[in-house]
Amino acid sequence: MKEVVLSINKLTKHYGQVKAVQSLELDIHKGDIYGILGPNGSGKSTTLGMLLDVINPTSGGYTWFGQEPTHESRKKIGSILEHPLFYPYLTAIRNLRLVAAIKQTPYKEIDNILKQVGLFERRHSKFRTYSYGMRQRLALAAALLGNPEVLILDEPTNGLDPQGIAEIRELITKVAAQGITIILASHLLDEVQKTCSHVAVLENGKKLFSGNVSEVLNETVQIEVSSADLETLKTAINTIEFVKSYKQEENILLVRLDDKNTVHDLNKCLFEKGIILNHLSQRKKTLEKYFLELLENS
Repeated sequence: MKEVVLSINKLTKHYGQVKAVQSLELDIHKGDIYGILGPNGSGKSTTLGMLLDVINPTSGGYTWFGQEPTHESRKKIGSILEHPLFYPYLTAIRNLRLVAAIKQTPYKEIDNILKQVGLFERRHSKFRTYSYGMRQRLALAAALLGNPEVLILDEPTNGLDPQGIAEIRELITKVAAQGITIILASHLLDEVQKTCSHVAVLENGKKLFSGNVSEVLNETVQIEVSSADLETLKTAINTIEFVKSYKQEENILLVRLDDKNTVHDLNKCLFEKGIILNHLSQRKKTLEKYFLELLENS
């Protein structure tokens, strides 16, 4: 069992009548890339703000590394909240030296981190000459100073073009490969699906779901089947023990199997019953569709 890095217990934040976060409970383990997903106003940024002591909770709490938050535990956490803020007239190196001084971290780390985020060649350029994507990468470099065990990222790809999004996604994956636990808030479902190992879905401050991304998607695999005689096909499918459920969409049946059986098993079983399929394919539900169904049913 992996170490629990962050444990959130009934974390709540109210602003008057507005219930921004409501009794949130969550465990995040070492090495996870954990996406906190939800539409605007769902409580993602408020949650991250409380975890970083920027916002005081109304009730509830959390522990880092099995202990109540302390100054020492906060040194193990790097973060990017909202837009990256640096001095526009200073170079990347000089900006990072200021951050290093605040964190009481040696300057010798800076060159390696700039190489890691792909900014070493532009280390002597002033921040004001950087593109938005480069500014996000410099913010990530600042968060990595001090060898944190956890990175907290609030909408790290917000405002980026597709190339910039892909670059930040690749960087996050590389950082996670070093054993750093990453917690990121996002409303971009496709990016969470491509980047994260785990996800929690929030709406109006409430958790609708939390779990492993790959398990969510594997659970939602459906098999499309069709034949010349749809009614005979339905009758046959009803007799197959490993079919969990099916539904009809026009001339196609969407079939869900139990975990032990495959598309090949279904095709073989139907063939033995004298049914020749004219259509057979897998349909894997995207995280976006799963997310929208959660919101619709909440």
